[in-house]
Amino acid sequence: MELRQRSNHNSLDVNDNPEEQKRLYYFHELDEWQQDNHYILSGYVKETSSYLNCLKSLTYIHNETGNIYSHFVPSVLVAVFVGNFVGWEMEKYNNDLRYWEKLNFTQFGFAATFCLALSALFHLFKCHSPSVCKFGNQCDYLGIIIMITCSLISIMLFAFYDIPNWRNFYVSLFLALGGICTIVTFNKKFSTPQYRPFRSLMFILFGLSGVLPVLTAVSIFGVESASERSKAGWLIAEGFFYIFGASLYAMRIPERFSHKESDNRLLENPVSGKFDLFGHSHQIFHVMVVIAAFCHWKALVGCFEYLHTHTLKP
Repeated sequence: MELRQRSNHNSLDVNDNPEEQKRLYYFHELDEWQQDNHYILSGYVKETSSYLNCLKSLTYIHNETGNIYSHFVPSVLVAVFVGNFVGWEMEKYNNDLRYWEKLNFTQFGFAATFCLALSALFHLFKCHSPSVCKFGNQCDYLGIIIMITCSLISIMLFAFYDIPNWRNFYVSLFLALGGICTIVTFNKKFSTPQYRPFRSLMFILFGLSGVLPVLTAVSIFGVESASERSKAGWLIAEGFFYIFGASLYAMRIPERFSHKESDNRLLENPVSGKFDLFGHSHQIFHVMVVIAAFCHWKALVGCFEYLHTHTLKP
């Protein structure tokens, strides 16, 4: 889709479509509440004050298109895949499954689907109004918190099945940390742009708290056994992708290096950034989250298999 500047509006237009809602804007043309990443220079959908017009933005390309579809499509796929696994595939591993085992996979599948869906909805409707954007942003972070909490707990229920005291302790700890992060998330100041590094750090530290039970397992079972029962290789890969994506998001890489510093308000012909529409840090973060979720799934299935081939074996 070709994006061109309209001389009479100093904004971007989509396929010369005269409809106002399809015009795309430069960063400096936005109201302050929409100005989040000044390294993304163009491709913005301005405030619509209409849910219908937000939905119509799905029909053309703008700088949130990648953010929407990179999580909407995986959310649907995760729901279908996990539903199929719990409904049919698990029986191939063991015909005598307990209800909590299926529930454990289900809660992770729900958390992943919920997280990705909330993210997609936030990016779709964030151009509606300041209040909708703020609430959507908080829900987006809530989805991340639920995802991290359920991910950590899901591993604990399988890997620490035979050490209930430690299992219950860490499940309680992760629930408490998730609750604290939720309270912080719904603090008014938290969603402002200047808190971007703090947001990233909070989620990184929450995720890294998963190292604690691994160290506990090592002290009890030894490195080799602890690594095998927790599928540490997949968990390390998961952590890498989360941290890598969150770090790029916090530092706004690569878009911060895609153009020379300039003030579009002073330019007769405003410029666009190389990563305005696709390839900017938020989209990369989205992709890293999906890859990390896949790594966690592999770890969870591995822990489930270990439970039935080692822990529960007489």
